[in-house]
Amino acid sequence: MNVLKTIFRLPAVLIWSLVYGVTGGVLFKALSVFEYWRESNRTQIMQWKRYPNRNYRQFTTSVLMGRVGSQSWSTLPMTYSQITSQFDRAPYPYLIIMCNTLIALVYLPAALLAGLVEGPTFVYQQTQRNV
Repeated sequence: MNVLKTIFRLPAVLIWSLVYGVTGGVLFKALSVFEYWRESNRTQIMQWKRYPNRNYRQFTTSVLMGRVGSQSWSTLPMTYSQITSQFDRAPYPYLIIMCNTLIALVYLPAALLAGLVEGPTFVYQQTQRNV
């Protein structure tokens, strides 16, 4: 009798696993990529707002190293004062946010494919455990 129940229940469980699992797996993987993207961008923006002096020092130091390059180190103080007079604050982190967006867009198809596989297997295992 248990064998007949299993035979009749198996197609319904498989169909349920595929329909609900694929939908849920893709949806939740896309949601996780979106949350990662939002949190990484939020972190960058909050650091830019909270620590303006640190960001400004990092920015002016990178500009200084780009300008000095192979020049004499004796011109370093004058070049640094020119940079600080030219830039009064660190720019908004557009490049970092754009890189985070590109990373999320590259990762999204892989996450969706993982959701296509992991979703139905998770639903099937949970359904078999509860049946």
